[in-house]
Parts: sequence; C-alpha cells; structure tokens
Amino acid sequence: MKRLRDIALIKETKKNIKRKWRFIEGRERPLVYIGLAIATVLAMFLIIVIYEGMMERCRLQMKFDSEKSFNSVYLALTDSPSKARATMDDEGVSAVGIYSTSGMAYQVLGEAPLVLPMSRLAQSRQKGEDSTLGIYSTIEDSKQIEYFRLSRLNVILDTGSLFAGKAQVSNYDFPEIIYIKFDGSQYFANVRRARMVALLSTIVVLSLILLILSIYNNNRKYRMQLQKNESLAKLGSAARTLTHEIKNPLSAMTIQSALLKKLLPEQYIQDLGVMDHEIERLTSLTNRVSEFLKNPTGNPQDIEIVSFITDIAKLFASPVVVYNPTLPSAVVRFDSDRARSVFENLIKNATESCQGRDPHVSVEIKEGRHKSVIIKVKDRGDGLPKQDKDKLFDPFFTTKIHGSGIGLSISKQFVEAQGGTLKLYDREGGGTVAEVVLSRRGL
Repeated sequence: MKRLRDIALIKETKKNIKRKWRFIEGRERPLVYIGLAIATVLAMFLIIVIYEGMMERCRLQMKFDSEKSFNSVYLALTDSPSKARATMDDEGVSAVGIYSTSGMAYQVLGEAPLVLPMSRLAQSRQKGEDSTLGIYSTIEDSKQIEYFRLSRLNVILDTGSLFAGKAQVSNYDFPEIIYIKFDGSQYFANVRRARMVALLSTIVVLSLILLILSIYNNNRKYRMQLQKNESLAKLGSAARTLTHEIKNPLSAMTIQSALLKKLLPEQYIQDLGVMDHEIERLTSLTNRVSEFLKNPTGNPQDIEIVSFITDIAKLFASPVVVYNPTLPSAVVRFDSDRARSVFENLIKNATESCQGRDPHVSVEIKEGRHKSVIIKVKDRGDGLPKQDKDKLFDPFFTTKIHGSGIGLSISKQFVEAQGGTLKLYDREGGGTVAEVVLSRRGL
C-alpha cells in the first residue's frame, strides 16, 4: 500500500514539474528579454557611477594641483621674485592674482587680469558650486585652467616690485579672492581617458548583451527547429502507417465500385459517382502524403523556367498573366514533376484566394541577385490569415474547407531541396505574394 502511495506521489511530482516547466517555457522569451534589459540598465548605471567617480577624481586632482601651485608660488615669493618666477615655470603656472570681492586686482603676477570676470563666479554659484571650495573653468584651445576661490586665510605678502596692480602696497591683509591660471594638459588627458573608458565600457556591455541575445535567439531557433523535426519524424512515421492502411481499403472500394456500376441499374450509377469522387480524393491525398515523405530532390534536370511556368498557367480555367519584363528566359535545376507540383499548387492557391470575384492572378519572373531567378505568384484575394501566418507551411494545416493542408509543405520542401527559398507575404494594396527564389544556371 505504501509503495502504491509512493508511486502515485512520484507521478504527481512529475506532473507538477512538467506543468511548471511548460509555464516557464511559455514565458521564456519575455523573461529573458526583461532580464537582459535589467542587466543592461544595471551595467549602464554602474558605468555612469564609475565615470562620475573618475571625473570627480580628475576635478579633485585639478583643485589639489592648483592649490599646491598657488602655495608653491606664494612660498617662493617669501624668498625672492626671481624664485617665484622660476616656481611658476616649474609648476606650469602662467598667472597668479589676489582680488577684492568686486573683482578688482590688489596684486597680480604674470598674465593675471587686472579685473576678474565675476560673471563666471555668479554662473558657478547659480549651478550650485561652492566658491569657498574652488571654482574652475577650462580653456580647451590652450589646454589651460583658471581656478579661483574665496580666501579663508590671513596672508601677508611682501611683493616689492614683482606685483603690478591697482595700488602698490608692501603688505596686504585678508585677501578676498585668490586666482591662478595653470597648464591643464594632464587634467584634459585624464578627462579624455575617463570618457574613453566609459565609451569602451558601454560598447563592451552593449556588444555582450547583443551577443547573448543573438546566442539565445539562435539557440531558441535551433530548439524550435529540433522540435519541428521531431514532430515531422513522428508525423512521417504515423503517415506512412496511415497511408498504407488507407490504400488497401481504397483499392478494394475502387474494385467494388466498378463491379457495382456493372450490376446496378442505371438510376443508381449517379450515386456511385459521389462515392467514386470521394475515393479519388482520398487516393490523391494519400499519394500526396507519400510524395511528401519521399526524397524531395527527385531527378533534377535543366528547366527553362519562363516557358515552363507559361505552359502551366495555360492549364487553369481562370486567366493567369505571366510577365517577365527583364528576363526573357532563365534555366534552373529542378525535377520537372516536382517543379510542376510546386507552381501548380501556388497558382491554384492564388486562383482560390477569394470567392465571388476575380483574384487577378499574375506571375512575375525576374532576375535576382547572386545569379538567381525570382518567381512571384501574385493575387488580389483575401490575403493571409493574420493569426495563423506561422502555421502556413505546417503539414495538414489549411484554412480551406476542402483543402488537405499538405500542398504548401510539399512545395516548400521541394524548393528548399534545390537550394531555393519559398515564402508568403502580404501584397501591397491587398492580396498575397508567393515568392520562389532559385539558383540560375548557364550564366
């Protein structure tokens, strides 16, 4: 009894696992896309944080260098003006100045302006920058940096004749604004390096995401193709058995129908015609299924496709226009019987694409790229069913009342066996286009 309960529990667990797996599998694609989107956002956020950190480091390094250079020049001034000039050259400083809060110079050294542009300070304050911590502006052309801040120190300078400004004084107490202009090549190089790192990191992240997405899509496509192949293999095995089992009764029914026609009175012959029609339809279906399961390549030979399709078009009761404006003739490699089956089926589908009106079927043959020929069977019918476009080439899928759903599957298999392609798409202005692309020979 316990063993039976264990077996039942195992079966129920398997069912739950399969049910959960089907649930996950049905939502796999959106989950993967959402996961990749989240990963992309997180990666980009991390890149932005790292970039901002690198830029902040560049700014702090720049401020440190400016403060260091100012202090070095100031300390050199305590010794001699010549030492101050030498220090400015060593530090890459081109200007040093001390200004009032109105921007007027108390003392300047080098290329410092006599009137400080206070508009920069006002603009920086509007941006939220703290002038007591230092404000800088960059000059891209000369690769120089102007740096100034409100002084928080008690500075006494003995300048002699080194400084020139609004007034010559030997001692200055409590300067308001200190200003320095220095070489910013290293700063600009660091900024370029940070931007390059951010750009390369972005490219790497996006490339990695696209690679993962491509691998996933290819893997998904291969899995779907594998499932389709497995389904076709199972279908083929079942169809072989089914056609074999159907053909035998059909043969017997055909023989019995022929005997009944000889034995029964004339008034019953018409009723037998209905039975003969259905027997013929079933026989045709089993033959087409067998044809689908056989080697699709057949016996390829050279076919002049323009005249070949023109002859096929003449077999239909409704008019089929064949035009080839740029290609009077073209030779392709195809088994003639299979080629006839393909184009007869496509034209037949076009002529049956609507009811109660003329579908205006036409066949266009033109030269394609890479030594190919393109055959387009066009109509102005009802168009492709939007909800079932992915199933059009599935075996036994059909939207017709009397259709078997095997024709397009066979046609696609025959065309692909010759290295060509067959696809269906909506025609501009209404209707459908069946496009066959085959390799052209004799070029």
